[in-house]
Order: sequence, then C-alpha cells, then structure tokens
Amino acid sequence: MELEKKIRDKIAILVVLAFLLYIGFSYWNNIIKIFIEGYTLLFPFILGGCIAFILNIPVTFISKKLLNCNDKGMGKIVKKYSTGISIVVSFFVIIGIFALIFSIIIPNIIETAAMLPKTFDNSTKAFQKWIDSNTKLSSNIVNLVNNMGIDWDNIFNKVKSIVFNGLGSMLLSTVEAATTFASATVEFILGVIFSIYILAQKKILGIQFKKVLYAFMKKEKVDSILRVLKLTNLTFSNFITGQCIVSAILGMMFFIIMIILKLPYALMISVLIGFLSIIPVLGSAIGCALGILLIVMVNPVKAGVFILVFLVIKQIEDNLVYPKIVGDSVGLPSIWVLVAITLGGKTLGVAGMIIFIPLFSVAYVLLRKEVYIRLKEKGLEIE
Repeated sequence: MELEKKIRDKIAILVVLAFLLYIGFSYWNNIIKIFIEGYTLLFPFILGGCIAFILNIPVTFISKKLLNCNDKGMGKIVKKYSTGISIVVSFFVIIGIFALIFSIIIPNIIETAAMLPKTFDNSTKAFQKWIDSNTKLSSNIVNLVNNMGIDWDNIFNKVKSIVFNGLGSMLLSTVEAATTFASATVEFILGVIFSIYILAQKKILGIQFKKVLYAFMKKEKVDSILRVLKLTNLTFSNFITGQCIVSAILGMMFFIIMIILKLPYALMISVLIGFLSIIPVLGSAIGCALGILLIVMVNPVKAGVFILVFLVIKQIEDNLVYPKIVGDSVGLPSIWVLVAITLGGKTLGVAGMIIFIPLFSVAYVLLRKEVYIRLKEKGLEIE
C-alpha cells in the first residue's frame, strides 16, 4: 500500500508538471506580461525588501553592540530601544558615506566641466596655428573642398532642420524624464518607508513566516527550508561585506599609486573607482573611463600613465584580491567566483554579476554537503 501511494504521488506530480509545461508553452507571452505587470505593481515593496536586506547588516551589528550595555540607567533605555536606535544610526551612516563621496566627486566634476571650454579653445587655437604654419597644406585643403561641389546651403538647411527637430524632441524627452524621475522618487521613498517597517518588525515577521510554514508543511521540510534560507541570508550578507572590503582596498590602492606617481585628481578618482567597483567588473571600468576623461583635460600623457596603472591594479584585484576576499566571504573557491561573474554577466548583466556569486555559493555548499553524505553512506573516502 505504501508503495502504491508513492507511485500515485509521483504520477500526480508528473501530471501537474505536464499541465504546467503545457500552459507555459501555450500562453508564454501572456504569462510574461502578467509577471511584468506584477513586478511593476510590487516594485516599491521589492525595493524596500532589498534596502532592508542590505541595511540589516549594519543594523544587526549595531544592535548587538547596544545590547551589551548595562541594565541600569541610560543603558537600560538603550537596550530597550536598540532596534530603533540601530536603524536610525545605520541610515545616518549610509547617508553620511554617500554625502562624503559626493562632496569629493561633484566639486571636481564641476571644476573639470568649467575647464572644458578653455581646453577646447586652446586645442582649437593650437590646430589653427598648425594649419597657418602649413600654408601649402591649408591651400590644398581649401582647393579640394571647393572642387568637391558641395551644396553648402542645402547642408545648412538640413542641419537647421535637424537642430530644430532635435530641440522639440529634447523638450519632450525632458518632460518625460521629469515625470519618470518624479515617479521613481515616489517609489524610492515608499521603498525606504517599507524597509524601515521590515527592519523594525523583522523578529515578528520571522516568527509569523515560520508559523505559516509549519502550519501547511511537514516539520522536516520546513526545517530543511529554514536551514537553506539561513545559509542564503548568511552568504548574501558575507558577500555584500566582502564586496565593500574589496572596493575599499581597490580605492586605497589607486590612491597610493596615484599619489606616488603624482597623477591629478588622485583622491577623487580613487573614491570614484572604489565606489563604483561595488558593481563587479563593470563598475571599475566606468570609474576608469571617467578618470581618463578628467586626467586628459590636465595632461594627456598622465592619462596614458593612469591607463597602465589601472590595468596593473585590475589584474591584481581580479586574480588575487577579489577571488580571495569575496571567495572566502561566501565560502566559494576562487575559480567558481570567476565562473559566477562570467555566467551572471552573460545572463542578467550587472545584476547577474552581483547575484550569481552568493547563489553559486549556496548551491556549492548544499551540493558539497550532499556529496559528503552520499559518500559516507557508500563507505567511500576519496582523497
């Protein structure tokens, strides 16, 4: 009877899977549309959950420190409101870090933008001087242009038409961008408020979640699910911490080398690269491009030196620092960190690079545990 029941259960599962596959293949576009609409509707809450997950790292750390206070006087009050205090402190710390980063980056960008007209003017004068010093070359160019029979009036009218049409399109784009920005701001504010509620009531929410699981599922399965969720939470938290450490190390390496080589904007570019390198691979490349743009305005030769510095430091980071620190923080060997970055980037782009490393780590730990259990059951011990 027990065997027949297991067979019936497996047949029922196969029938349900076959039905779901049929629905999926038949109504794929509609299903994708429903998922997109659902994601758009729930985006503020998803964003709030992501913010809460990231902020939970400093909140938990600060809360543990506050709970070590004395049980008398002010210490008793601090312990009682430790969660609220840790949430407020965490928000102020994050805001302070962003304010410090932007206070270093933005003034230098404004200064460089102010230098652009002067740099362009100097380059134009230098080019004009070179043309004037080569009178034969300039006269040949003028004759060549005149002999080409170009209708300059027609070209001017087309350019004017493109400019006016472009101004109209730019105006519409500005209105659309302002509307999108306002909508994104409202969603972000809702996400932050939702994250505060999650952080303030995380213990209650955790207990309620466990009650629901135990009420509708077998205890063994719930225990297994909770172990996987705990491992996933620990892995993602360690990954975020490791990523921040790598970013700080990378920024310091750039700052020290740029100071030694007397490259301009050392502090600003180091902070920029360190900040953007939170995004694996792509972030530091964006920081490098912005750094080159800033340095080339001052000294093109030093911009070439900076490129060489970037290539050398990136090799050290990619092959030594990143796999070692991030790999250790998530319990994933260096080779699989590189595989996770590659596959994640190919699959989901920047988000995939960030998500795939901790996901690979969870899968690696679970698979390793299962492998050892099966080897032990078979009485095998492989060196």
